[in-house]
Amino acid sequence: MLLRRLGATLWWACAGAACGTERGDAAAASTPDIEPAVLTDVNPDPAIVEVSIVAAPTTVEYLSGKATPAWGYRDGARAGGAPSIPGPALRARRGDQIIVHFRNELPEPTTVHWHGIRLEAEMDGSTSVQTPIPPNGAFDYRFRAIDAGTFWYHPHVRASEQIERGLHAPLVVSFDDGIDVTRERTFVLDDVKVASSGDLVESDTLDLMVGRQGNLVLANGRTGARIAVERGSRERWRLVNAANGRYFTLRLAGHRFTVIGVDGGLLPAPSRPVETLTIAPGERYDVLVTFDGPPGTEATLETIHHDRGHDLPDPGPKPLVEVTYRGQVARAPAPLPGVLSAYEALPVTSTTPVRRFVLGERDARDGPVFSINGETWPFTRPVVVARNVVEVWEVESSPAMDHPFHLHGMFFQPLGADGRPDPARGWKDTVNVPRGSRVRFAVRYDPPGMWMFHCHILEHAERGMMGDLMVMP
Repeated sequence: MLLRRLGATLWWACAGAACGTERGDAAAASTPDIEPAVLTDVNPDPAIVEVSIVAAPTTVEYLSGKATPAWGYRDGARAGGAPSIPGPALRARRGDQIIVHFRNELPEPTTVHWHGIRLEAEMDGSTSVQTPIPPNGAFDYRFRAIDAGTFWYHPHVRASEQIERGLHAPLVVSFDDGIDVTRERTFVLDDVKVASSGDLVESDTLDLMVGRQGNLVLANGRTGARIAVERGSRERWRLVNAANGRYFTLRLAGHRFTVIGVDGGLLPAPSRPVETLTIAPGERYDVLVTFDGPPGTEATLETIHHDRGHDLPDPGPKPLVEVTYRGQVARAPAPLPGVLSAYEALPVTSTTPVRRFVLGERDARDGPVFSINGETWPFTRPVVVARNVVEVWEVESSPAMDHPFHLHGMFFQPLGADGRPDPARGWKDTVNVPRGSRVRFAVRYDPPGMWMFHCHILEHAERGMMGDLMVMP
């Protein structure tokens, strides 16, 4: 616990003016450490993480010298702390009990959804199970960190607006996994649509159709971010896509990404190194990057165009983080284990029940409307299932565009071409469904309660592409 608290203190020391975590301008981003701060754990029990989170208005500088009114999360246990974008990270160890004292200082109701976390339904933070927390209201979330992995937290009330304003933050659950790295970093990827005045721009019809895509892409809440790496080092990057609608296809010239984890935690084995990695809204990836170039090497982590439909033009590469080699690593990392985690495939046979979900869209007088199986949330009938039953979900996208499909409360196993769970794709809670195609995955229903499933292009979910899943005890 002393080490945990000391770590949080060091994170917070960096979170002040020196590291600029509450600024988005290029000057603040030029510092070598752009990590989100870490929430202060106030509980002396090493098996309990107890934190306070406050949602409140703030201002940031996405454009130098221009104040942008925004909303953010702040550490309620830190006197004088200001909201940041992204909010402070919640860090725990697998098996920890997590207690979150949440307070709403926004001018409208909100909730906190723990994206990807398996927990009791009443703690999920969706409007299917929780009455939104009013302004000046409070709520205590309590759950156990069952799974190790990279997750995030955000509202589930008017999510397309509240997340766009800045309400999102990483949640990392770790354990001793034997993966030796020189350093670990967390990158929350996002974009914002900002006017020359600095103000956030209201959504237009195109935003409602394809999901809001900003004119500024952000890594940990800023543009022009810079990091320094050591030659011969191997780093672990935890990647979260918190954008409303943007797909990030990452590229770091001269380097490759080895995927070791996805939404539900570590893969059974490391992936083959890849030069590009596409992350749909709501998805997370853990990757390893080895830096073996000569001293002084510079490279840019950038996102390139992902053709997701509706004839969206290719805007060209967008820089996210400038990487500079400085010095030589003192000790080379140990070889990577060939096996990272156990994987038990769900029992899928030719007789396993299949549920079909068709994602649709249509034009209406006030803009596009989205649906699942022809129903538009909240005017939908819940899907009612029995606990511990395994079924296959077949999700079909419209011919017009891709949709990232997210299921609350439980993980699923994407199926391979042979119709069986594919270990190389691991456990997921969000999966992209390419336009005009179908994605199949197996899921075991647990735990009981009401859960949501929806497209994680936030404008699509808010305009109807959402449903409820009732798991009976």
